[in-house]
Amino acid sequence: MKPKKPELLAPAGGMEAFVAAVENGADAVYIGARAFSARGYASNFSEKELEEAIDYAHLRGVKVYVTVNTLLKEGEVEDALKLLSYLREIGTDAVIVQDLGLISLARKYLPDLPLHASTQMTLHNSEGIEFVKKLGIERTVLSRESSLEEIKRIKEKTGAEIEVFIHGALCISYSGQCLLSSLIGGRSGNRGFCAQPCRKKYRLYCEGKPIKTTGSYLLSPKDLNTTSGLGALIEAGIESFKIEGRMKRPEYVAGVVRIYRRLIDRYIENPAKYFVSEEEQETLTQLFNRGFTQGYFFESPRWELMSRENPHNRGVPAGTVTGYNRRTNRIRVKLSRPLRLGDGIMVENAETKPEDKGKIIFSMYSGKNLVYSAGTGDIVEIPFDSRVPAGSTVYRTHEKKLMDSLKKESESGNLRPKIPVFIKADIAPGKPVRFEVKDRDSNTVTIESEYMVEKAEKQPTSKDRIEKQLSKLGNTPFEVSELHVSVEGDVFIPIGQLNELRTKAIEQLENLRISRWKRKPIDTLQFFESEEKADLDTGKPVKENTPTLPMLSVSVYSFEGLKAALAGGADQVYFGEGLFRKPETAGREESSAQELDAVFENAVSEAQNAGKKIYLITPKIVKDSEMRSVERTLSRVRELGADGVVVSNLGTLNLAKAEKIPFIADSPLNIFNSHTLALILQEGAKMAVISPELTLEELKNVVSYGPAECIVHGRLELMESEHCLTGGLLGGDKGLCSAPCRSGKFALIDEKNYEFPLLMDYECRMHLLNSRSLCMLEYIPEILESRVSSLRIETLGMENPDEIRRVTRAYRNEIDAYIDTGKHGKENCEKLGQGFTTGHYFRGVQ
Repeated sequence: MKPKKPELLAPAGGMEAFVAAVENGADAVYIGARAFSARGYASNFSEKELEEAIDYAHLRGVKVYVTVNTLLKEGEVEDALKLLSYLREIGTDAVIVQDLGLISLARKYLPDLPLHASTQMTLHNSEGIEFVKKLGIERTVLSRESSLEEIKRIKEKTGAEIEVFIHGALCISYSGQCLLSSLIGGRSGNRGFCAQPCRKKYRLYCEGKPIKTTGSYLLSPKDLNTTSGLGALIEAGIESFKIEGRMKRPEYVAGVVRIYRRLIDRYIENPAKYFVSEEEQETLTQLFNRGFTQGYFFESPRWELMSRENPHNRGVPAGTVTGYNRRTNRIRVKLSRPLRLGDGIMVENAETKPEDKGKIIFSMYSGKNLVYSAGTGDIVEIPFDSRVPAGSTVYRTHEKKLMDSLKKESESGNLRPKIPVFIKADIAPGKPVRFEVKDRDSNTVTIESEYMVEKAEKQPTSKDRIEKQLSKLGNTPFEVSELHVSVEGDVFIPIGQLNELRTKAIEQLENLRISRWKRKPIDTLQFFESEEKADLDTGKPVKENTPTLPMLSVSVYSFEGLKAALAGGADQVYFGEGLFRKPETAGREESSAQELDAVFENAVSEAQNAGKKIYLITPKIVKDSEMRSVERTLSRVRELGADGVVVSNLGTLNLAKAEKIPFIADSPLNIFNSHTLALILQEGAKMAVISPELTLEELKNVVSYGPAECIVHGRLELMESEHCLTGGLLGGDKGLCSAPCRSGKFALIDEKNYEFPLLMDYECRMHLLNSRSLCMLEYIPEILESRVSSLRIETLGMENPDEIRRVTRAYRNEIDAYIDTGKHGKENCEKLGQGFTTGHYFRGVQ
């Protein structure tokens, strides 16, 4: 029995790439509108182009998914819903979404529009997928860190339709959880404008001392390439194989799609004889690579995941530098692969910045002669502006011949197999020609000619001639697979009449194939006439449950920190003992469950004796195999009488809800607008933490709809990564990691000498903290006037209990001063230290 063939899903950042994807064998293409797309720097598609692309694809039996996968600010929700309404009408097969508020509105007002959950939603466990299925999500794009075994487990538990990335660029952070670009430069990955600071240089430090590393691009992963393991992914029953690359050239899309089309078909045809040829692998390498990895599908790649020496396209090795001609400013190269004018090269060890190493060859010399091309073994000289040491490798990063070929073939319209059609014609004297054409999707067109068939007086029109004319489908997407022509007696039909009839029928078939996907317009936006849009979804004003006085909440990660927060005046604490590794535990195994139970019991008792609330923190990332630890935390809450848990992903939220454990929804759930807040509160959250990417003014628009918290102090977490940087660099090449993270405090230093602390958790995931601590102490009146329910101090990376106490006390004093007097108190950030930031409260994000 042949395995089920997965959908091959291709990227397209513009119309040329779209056509290349379709013509080279994609089953589906994903594209972005000009607004609300997670690839904001791609050219993307206007509304007119969206419809043209969808019609082009549907005519050829290809599906189109449109990405509306960014987080939405309050003022954007209406426009986003209008866009979804338009996409529904023009026949979009599905919309890929991230924003929970938009999902809830779409399901209510556009119930027949299929929705796919973007990888930006950080879905990586069965509970999370069950949650979004209840919201109406039909397919989930899993986090790229999911292993094949985890995918199988998720499919077995949920029966969900799954989509995974199989080729292209990787993010070092879990998608949807990266604030690095956002907080460094105001360009948010959650909003489609990531500036890729992870591809920059960083230095690793431990306890303030530099650590020598191989390469300086410490956060830059290789590119995903699953060709060798494709069969195992097919056998797992994954529904859709996705290629990354909406920012790539059309030729890249053409080449990668063509090869994966060929490989998928090859495996389905004969799994036992599956192979990847050297030519296919070299083409993929030539098109674009930072080095290749299979990611996390089959095992943890550890250090092999990373491209630390070069964050740019490597191409393929093309030769070795044998010398440098100072007089002519040329490098002398002995070629190991052909080079031609128009090819691009990058030279290793060139005395230039890495981004300037790429060069297009406009002239090339063999001896004194200018040559157009040179082959393997030839020695050539190429103009080059900087000196290069002999022995350096020359890489061909752009092969003009390959790219020209891919472009020409994709534009020819001759690559994609024609759609077989059945044609039937009944011809009899004195009657119109009855003509029927039918495709394999049961689309049928039947028409009759206005012309009445004449009885032949002299030279009848032969049946062969009639069949020949009716079979001429030319440049249409169709070809005749079966033809039945019935002719009664001798007839005469002008050839022009046959051509006109055939053309008319084929045009109608094309229109039928396109129009069947269109949907009738519906009025979806009447609800925006109300001033309380979010309240319509809850059925009652959600502000009823909001505390009258704002609370001061503090996240702590040790018992000592908890006592310090309580001493400083916290109203409630979020307790996360046991989540992160600590340097002082060097040489000691992680705490046992019994030890943690004792710590939790003491913590709960301490908070309750102080008359304060305590919530236990659950991890942001929890695979199915790790969910037992969360279940144990929920049991501790119930047994110890704690107030609840803090949840950071939809899976732990779903589990807490099912177990009837009170929960607070944390900021990694990316609450950007009132509709998302309303949904989270409807699902049972006692309170929700608003995204730190919102400005103070934007915050006001959201928190008025229900109990909400904002983070006002502490180092914000910039990313969480499945890749442990210290383990990958220092933990040994093989076998178990030696846990170098326990040997001291680690940090990354960027090119501007900003220091970003690193934390590692007990699942060996890496957490990168911001270089500066957020401090909003001087703006407490403005924050309280927003009607926020709780102000949060985050102490992640703050290990000194006395510092936790001082910071908490400062905020307690400011909150009390404003409540008592309506004015600013005496506290300010300078009293707490230096190097603070106000984050996005006043600058916001794109």
